[in-house]
Parts: sequence; structure tokens; C-alpha cells
Amino acid sequence: MAAEFLEAKRRVILAAEAKMDHFEQLLRDRPRLACIWRYWWNWYRVRRADWLTRAYLEQVRAWKKQLRAWEQQDVIDEHLKECNIIAKNVDTIEDGLQVIETELRETLELARERNWHIRYPKPQTTMEGWISSIHGRYPIIKEWIKRIREELPAAWIDFVYVIYYAYTSPGTERHLEAHLESKCVNSKQVKEKVKELANKILRAFVAAPRLVAGEWRPGYESPLLRKDMAKPPYEGRIIQGQNMWQWGIQYGANINYNLADKRVVPSETAAEIKAFKTVPMRLELFDYDYAQLRSYLEKEVPAKWWQLTLTQLLELLDIEVER
Repeated sequence: MAAEFLEAKRRVILAAEAKMDHFEQLLRDRPRLACIWRYWWNWYRVRRADWLTRAYLEQVRAWKKQLRAWEQQDVIDEHLKECNIIAKNVDTIEDGLQVIETELRETLELARERNWHIRYPKPQTTMEGWISSIHGRYPIIKEWIKRIREELPAAWIDFVYVIYYAYTSPGTERHLEAHLESKCVNSKQVKEKVKELANKILRAFVAAPRLVAGEWRPGYESPLLRKDMAKPPYEGRIIQGQNMWQWGIQYGANINYNLADKRVVPSETAAEIKAFKTVPMRLELFDYDYAQLRSYLEKEVPAKWWQLTLTQLLELLDIEVER
């Protein structure tokens, strides 16, 4: 029954759009009656907005009910495809609300200027009052959207944290770059925590001693690391003479070894809803001057690895801070 009501609303919306096209044509063909055609064109514009917001409200309520049912039945991981569709549709509704708001603002200015009165829909008597009643649905729709996003499984995003060092002078160059690649939940709070932890893990990896041909050798703390890197906001760029250090995180990105420069490139997949028990974490130290990986580490870590302590993560990755 709900689907039938939603389809009925869509038919009203399409009919309103057809009427708008009709009066837009009349504005071109019979401009002497422009005031009448413009009134009716705006009337049907508001009617379309009225029924669009009704449809939005009904749709978001239905999605919230569906998500709650999956969650109560503990089967939400079996419906990740549908969850991705809901997430994209919610984004579309948010964009649609912004378009409607712009259109209604334009019509409202005309309605006030020309004191447009209406006989339908009841109980509205002015165009301004009708528009005001539509605006009343906005906070309700936005609240349902907020609830839906709270109910949806997390969307995940690739990221790479990079520490780069370059020394350039006539006849002498040095270029080193360290990376930490993994995935995280695409939320502001999580990404801030991930940036801090990625910074600390990567610095520990760079500074750790390396086993080369059976011998332990010092890491690359010098010249790659600076004390400045250990401080918020965990990103920056410093130039001192011929030396340059740069460090920070890029979300929705990974490393492409086929490029000689600008090696951080967009990841192949955008943020999407998935179920993960573990995610890969890769750490590497690349030496540009010799085109070699000086250090490399790859492990599967718990999906929500940022909830672990730094000590736990370093132990999990077998990174020795001191030796």
C-alpha cells in the first residue's frame, strides 16, 4: 500500500512538471499574457515541491523502518547492496532539498511582490503560506535522514599517510618517502583519530632498526623524521635551505608505483558500505635515488584498528620502537 501511495505522488509530480512545460511554452508563444502564465508556472512549481517533499518524507520513513527491521533480525550484513542504494538515495534527497529550497526562494520573492493569492490547496489562501507549510517539512526530513545514517553500516574509505624528504643541491640529491596505506570508516571523528595513529605508526616504522643480510642496521629516522611531525595537526611542510620535509594524509587515495612523481593517486573505489573483519595495512619506505623499497611490511589488522592502543598496534605489526 505504501508503494502505491508513493507511486501516486510521483504521478502528481510528473503532471506538475508537464504543466510547467506547458506554461513555459505559453510564455514564449503568447508573451502579452505573461503575468497569467508566470503565476500558473510558479503555482505548479510550488505544487511539485509540495508533493516532492511529501514523497521524500514517506520514502525516508520507509527506509528507516527497513533498516531497523534488518538490524533487529541481525541480517544487515546480508543487505549491504541495498544499504549502499539507500545511502546514495539519501544523498540524492539532500541534493533535491537544496534545489527545492532555491526554487521556492525565487517563487516566494515573486509571491510577496505580487501578493499572489490561491484558492487551492486548502487551507492555504496565499502562495507565501503554502510555501511556508512546505518549509515546515524540511527539519522533519533532515531528522529522518540523520536517523537513517546512524542506522546504516559504516562506509569505508582508502587512505595513505605519507612522509617525504628531499635534499637538492647542484650535483647532489636525496629523496625518501614513507607510506602507510589502509582503510578506515568514513567519518570525521574516525579520520582524525586515524591521522594521528597513522602518523605515530609510520614514524615508528621509519625509525625502527632494519635487518639487512643478517645484520641489524639503523632505521631512517635521520634524515626522514622531525620532531614537528609528532605534533597536531599531524601534517605540514617545512623547507630549510636545500632540505624539504612534507607529511600528511590523503583519504580516498593510494600509491601508484608506475608514476615517477605525484605517486599518491585516487583509489579505484569510492567510499562504500562493506562488512570487514580485517583490513590490510601496508607500510613501506621507498628510496627514489635507487628506485628501491628499503623497508616493507604488510599485515591484516582488525577492521576497526583505530580502537586499539598504539602499543597494541605496534606489537601487532611487529614494529620494534627500540633495540
